[in-house]
Amino acid sequence: MQRSARLFGSIIIILLVLGFVEVMSYVASSYLVKYPIGFTPLHITESYEAYESRYTPRIAWKSIVLNDDGNYRALVKSQPASADHDHWKAPACVALYGDSFTEGFGVSPKDAWSTVLSRLLHCRVANFGVAGYGTDQAYLRFLDQRGDPAKVVILGFLSENVIRNVNQLRNLLGDVTSCHPKPRFILDEHGQLKLAPLPKLTREQYYTLRTHPERILPHEYFLPGGPSGYQRMQFPYTWQFLKALPLVFKNVVLHRGTYYDLYRPGNPSHAVAVTLAIMEAFSREAKQRGQQPLILIIPTHVDIANYRRHGTWIYQPITDELARKGLDFIDLGPKFSHFLGDGPVETLYSPKSMYHLSERGNALLAEIVYNYLKQKDPGLGKTADTNISRK
Repeated sequence: MQRSARLFGSIIIILLVLGFVEVMSYVASSYLVKYPIGFTPLHITESYEAYESRYTPRIAWKSIVLNDDGNYRALVKSQPASADHDHWKAPACVALYGDSFTEGFGVSPKDAWSTVLSRLLHCRVANFGVAGYGTDQAYLRFLDQRGDPAKVVILGFLSENVIRNVNQLRNLLGDVTSCHPKPRFILDEHGQLKLAPLPKLTREQYYTLRTHPERILPHEYFLPGGPSGYQRMQFPYTWQFLKALPLVFKNVVLHRGTYYDLYRPGNPSHAVAVTLAIMEAFSREAKQRGQQPLILIIPTHVDIANYRRHGTWIYQPITDELARKGLDFIDLGPKFSHFLGDGPVETLYSPKSMYHLSERGNALLAEIVYNYLKQKDPGLGKTADTNISRK
């Protein structure tokens, strides 16, 4: 009798421990969905009607701060009278394409690096950067801007963008409530770019997307249970959490962004190959239009911290291939690192704006691009004081 009681008690204790572990795994899983690690039904609260009303064919969404002509809405609306801004309505000498780092997120329009570069060159710099864009969307935006008169066109590439270039649904990369499907490029059997276009979701597909994105987006690298290691967080949560541990260790413990693994040789995403193919296509198209292409490699603040620890740049496979192919590019990593020395990265990256470039960072970037362009084409713009980053 006592033996049976002890056995029963042991079973109860084991069940309680397992239950506690399962509850804790559930709690941990709710935290992991903030990273591209764990998936639960997406927290999309936006109605289908609201999604459909802002659906933008081909590129998914537009900038909320820039006009279609690449001017800041605030500056154009206020129509500044100063001579320094007389060129805002003139044809652009330089045009920029990229994401929020290109757009100038986190600083006022007058302090964005496109505006600073415009002042240095004394000519208009059109800014077609859009927050949240991948290199794929930036390239598509460039293709659609066929009337762009700029002599120089710049494709901004933040090292983290390699993730977006294999992603079809931005909701899988962050816990947002509005729905953000996007186009992406894949490589065909001959290694050529092929567009997987932005899907026009029906009402049924829209609601299916929340729980089963794999049924709608076959080219999404971050589908749960796929090669990315991204897991579907469901019962038993303990087992799913254990399968996610490798990503948890890299992302949460080591503070290494998910994009680090995408740069490794043999990664199944082919993200580096896709990104390079987009950059090559951009440069080729620009030259066919008679424009001078330039690719701008922008490091994250994490990249700089990693370089200080290990002496290497995580995005080195990109710059190595660009150099080998003879494409014009600027790698801002070594230049930013030299400027900072042993100083804090917060000098160039502002924690207040999710570590986007600060005013100083924008000014330094503009100075670097200005000096490069003047070396390539002394006739572009006029002579200017380029020490603004230290003012």
